[in-house]
Amino acid sequence: MRFLPLFLSLLLSGCATLNEQQCRTLSSAAIGETDGRAGYPTTRFDDNQQACGKYQLTLDRDAYLTGRARGLQDYCTPDNGTRVGLRGERYYGVCPKEREDAFLLKYWPAYVQFQRESYYGSYWAWPYRYWGYPPYWR
Repeated sequence: MRFLPLFLSLLLSGCATLNEQQCRTLSSAAIGETDGRAGYPTTRFDDNQQACGKYQLTLDRDAYLTGRARGLQDYCTPDNGTRVGLRGERYYGVCPKEREDAFLLKYWPAYVQFQRESYYGSYWAWPYRYWGYPPYWR
C-alpha cells in the first residue's frame, strides 16, 4: 500500500519525449533526424510537439520531416536491420520502398533469432532443452 502513491505518480506523469532543454536547444531538423535514426514513425512528431507545447514552444513540421528523412537513411540499412532485429525492436514500416527490401531481408531473420533465443532461454522452454527442439525449428 505504501507504493501506491509512487505508482500513481509514475502513471500520471506519462513519458515525455523531450524535456525543456531539448525543446529549447535542438532544432526541429535535429529532433527529426534523431527520431529517424531510431526508426520512429511520423506520429512521433505529435508526441514531440505536445512535449514542447508544455513550454510554449512549437516545432516546424517541414524541418522535422526533412531531418527525419536524413535519419532514416542511416536507419534503413541492412546492417542496422540486423542490429534492430537482434535487439527485438519493432519495425514500424518507416523505410522508403527503395531501401525497405534490403532492410527487411536482414531484419526478419535477426528478429526470429531474437524470438527463439528469448523463448528458449525462458523457464517454459525446459522440455526443449531436455528433449531437444523439433526438427523443423533447427
